[in-house]
Amino acid sequence: MSLVQRALNKAKTNSEVPKSNPTHAQTQAEPKAQKNLDTQTEYAFFKAAMNSDLAQLKTFGDINDKADYKAKAIEKNDYLGFLTQYRLRGDNYPNMVLAWVFVWLVDLKRWNQAIELLPLLVEQKQPLPTVFSTKHWPTFLIDQLYDAANWYLQNSCTEDELANMALTLQQVMYATRNQDWTGSEIAGGKLYAIATKLEATQHNYGNAVRFGKIAQQINEKAGVKTLIEKIEKQLTLK
Repeated sequence: MSLVQRALNKAKTNSEVPKSNPTHAQTQAEPKAQKNLDTQTEYAFFKAAMNSDLAQLKTFGDINDKADYKAKAIEKNDYLGFLTQYRLRGDNYPNMVLAWVFVWLVDLKRWNQAIELLPLLVEQKQPLPTVFSTKHWPTFLIDQLYDAANWYLQNSCTEDELANMALTLQQVMYATRNQDWTGSEIAGGKLYAIATKLEATQHNYGNAVRFGKIAQQINEKAGVKTLIEKIEKQLTLK
């Protein structure tokens, strides 16, 4: 049991007091009211834990120390467990814990877990923390993922590593399949452009051409026009 959950259970126990016999109307109203109170109380505890963790992170100067702290905090406070319950209950309120956990997952390159949360953030129009200049969740993720994928392309990575990164990019494409890229053309173009390059490196030329053309549709300056033409020429000669 996480430290936050222990504190939450203790608070709930301390708040319980004997009640007189309720009226029928009170009986009908109490479950919903109690559920709302429990939800607010739970969020207040997790929000306090997150604020404490954010304050602690400011004391670290080394990026590796920060990453280690984030990974341990996610586990220690069971933030992912809280977010699972948040989703299952269908809750929808400004949730800074959700926002920061997503940011941390991206920082830690835990792409699958971050991508799983992306549609929820977009659907609920959750605000990004004010320290970030972008206000667009897909753009935030794509900027970080683009740099990671580009590193894979520029270094001697195994075929499995390249394939896994290509799959991750496809998962982002699926998660943003209904995304209107108006105003975010650069981000959308980057997503499909880097996917084009990864697929071309793996000789998946069909995917490379398809993703490259989508990149150009989103942003004509996506930077893959020459690559697409080269691949199409090679395919024609075969």
